[in-house]
Amino acid sequence: MFVNRSKLARLGWAVLACTLALALAACGPAEMPAEEAPMAEEPAAEEPMADGAYNESPMLAEMVAAGTLPPVEERLPNEPFVVTNRMLVVSYDTEIGKYGGTMRLPQDGPGGDPHFYIGSVEPLVWAPGAFNYDMGIYGNVLKDWEANDGHNVYTLSLREGMKWSDGEPVTTADVDFTWNDVITNEEVTPAPSNYLRTGSSSSAGLATVEILDDHTFTVTFDDQYGSFPAQLAIAQWRGYQDFLKPAHYLKQFHADYADADELAAKMEAESIEEGQWYNLFNAKQMPNNLWRVINEDGFGHPVLTAWQMVDFGNGVWNFDRNPYYFKVDEAGNQLPYIDHVQMVLVQDRETTVLKILSGELDYLGERSSLQNLPLLKQAENDGILNVFIPRMHRLPINFTLNLTYEDEQYREIVNDLRFRQAMTYAINNDEIIQTFYLGAFAVPAYETSIPEYDPDKANALLDEMGLSARGDDGFRLGLDGEPFEILFEPGPLSQDHIPMTEMIAEHWKAVGINTQVKAGEWSLIRERMNANETQGTTVWIHEDIWPSAGWDDYLPQRGWGLLWGRYNTSGGEQGEEPPPAVQELYERHTAFLQAPIGTPEGDAALAELYKNIKDNIWTFNPVEESYYPTSTTVRIKNTPVGQVEEMGIVIMYGMEQWYIDE
Repeated sequence: MFVNRSKLARLGWAVLACTLALALAACGPAEMPAEEAPMAEEPAAEEPMADGAYNESPMLAEMVAAGTLPPVEERLPNEPFVVTNRMLVVSYDTEIGKYGGTMRLPQDGPGGDPHFYIGSVEPLVWAPGAFNYDMGIYGNVLKDWEANDGHNVYTLSLREGMKWSDGEPVTTADVDFTWNDVITNEEVTPAPSNYLRTGSSSSAGLATVEILDDHTFTVTFDDQYGSFPAQLAIAQWRGYQDFLKPAHYLKQFHADYADADELAAKMEAESIEEGQWYNLFNAKQMPNNLWRVINEDGFGHPVLTAWQMVDFGNGVWNFDRNPYYFKVDEAGNQLPYIDHVQMVLVQDRETTVLKILSGELDYLGERSSLQNLPLLKQAENDGILNVFIPRMHRLPINFTLNLTYEDEQYREIVNDLRFRQAMTYAINNDEIIQTFYLGAFAVPAYETSIPEYDPDKANALLDEMGLSARGDDGFRLGLDGEPFEILFEPGPLSQDHIPMTEMIAEHWKAVGINTQVKAGEWSLIRERMNANETQGTTVWIHEDIWPSAGWDDYLPQRGWGLLWGRYNTSGGEQGEEPPPAVQELYERHTAFLQAPIGTPEGDAALAELYKNIKDNIWTFNPVEESYYPTSTTVRIKNTPVGQVEEMGIVIMYGMEQWYIDE
């Protein structure tokens, strides 16, 4: 079971008001919304006229009247997904919205934007508030699901009458094509995702899929896999694509179905070598996730998402509502409320913040830090923005030493647990929280690695290791008597990443470890990291949602033990065999994923997993349970007000319920 573990709820919005009183004299403490939100005064979406009748956007009604689109009742599944407050969030209400308008969103790079991506992802199943599995896991794209007593056979049922965005029906023919012609076709998918194996273990057998009828199929594993429903829900921002692909569209790119001459012509047009049809297919499908929904590579691909791309160019990407979207609100109004979404490429985050503050763009997302809060609150006072502070779904920053870096002296030092213990004692997390979180919007990450700040203990451990000798510069020498240095290479993944790395470096220097920081462009750092060429990097991990059973970024392949990770994922064919404590971590990981979520078995497995992580201090996590400021323009409705316990990622998942009220 996932629960919000925040220790900050009692601090509330009043802390922020006090902290910023001098900067924002006109700003009083914001109030949480009332228990029951008011209805929109003049909703364009009305109550259904009769049982079984649904309402739709005027832009679609015009198309129906013109005869270019079937009536809404024919476009929706027999049993649409009904979005309710209970299913979406836990502490703030949404209301029946208005149809229409264009939402304007910033895009950081030409490849797509993660915020709109999350707003577009449709998982097969969904839990209330995304992570509250104790309240049940319900069908989303699926109508429903059930497991056998052994939690190794899952029966999944599609929504009858559901259609792709081009109007073609969604049936188990799509499942059959997806599994037998894509996932298990070695030319197309040489290595299926590990979550499709029992317990996400690379050594386990791949699941088998059996089609029972037009709308029902089973997924069978070779052993208990209790977290599989959670894997289908929100894990890894996973969508429906591993079990549902539009066969009617993709067969034209598949050698087993396409006309050979037509396929050859398509390959030639894409400059793909003869015989490599699978490269064309993979360029056209939605592989691994639904990122291409918001990327021009997916243009023309039928989808089940709320919006679909209609054109792009010159740094602007335009999306229209999907007329066959399978969700309705409680009044029977087909979602989404917003007709159009426009993504606009912005050159840097500073420019994005300026455009947000002026009201030119509608949603800030996770791009800002608490350092910008005074500016956001001033814009709120000026009637431009609605500011809210949700929980961050991940640890905001994670410091990683590569324990398999190819340097004998470095390895000997950093693989000594006493060194990692010393480095945790050296981190002054209270200074970090005061500086970057206004003293209130995060707590030390005691759950995973950070003990109380104690530089004396740090120094004692380093001396005990044999690192007592110092050079002329005052820094400790290595075990070989030569200067020892650690280089961290952070990228600007957030406004805080580089300055917080610089602060940590000063903490480590204070106990005699020469720690240097070389900031750079993240894509280049990531290439070097994946080549095992970096000593230290600064990213983030999803500790706050590890109990959801979907994230594995505590494993070594995520940066702190690349060669060990490769050994595990390749079945011992690559990399280096990991030490016993790392092998135990993998075993704990598999045991946790095999256990049913929220059971005593699952809770015990999670506790053992946390113990291994904390005892071994694989990475350094200064803070957890953090909050961040974000905003929408005042015209965007159905978003929270003030500080809320929801993770911002969950609010983004409900983007189809946002509406525009000018």
